[in-house]
Amino acid sequence: MTGVASAAGFIKANMPYGQGNTLTDQQAWDVGAYVDSRERPRDPRQSATVAEAREQFHAKGDYYDQTVDGKVLGGS
Repeated sequence: MTGVASAAGFIKANMPYGQGNTLTDQQAWDVGAYVDSRERPRDPRQSATVAEAREQFHAKGDYYDQTVDGKVLGGS
């Protein structure tokens, strides 16, 4: 998910399980904002530094190990 808006859209269409499109827009945005506010777990493939994990697993070029809004993506 790239942000709260895409998360809210996915959540509204798929939650609760088997009963998609039953949440209000506000409920979907609230859940999306909550999920977005939580710390992301450390990448399970990461055994050393973020930079080393980028070199090993993300050589194709993505945002891993890049700083966005003051946080290093992939870091904890």
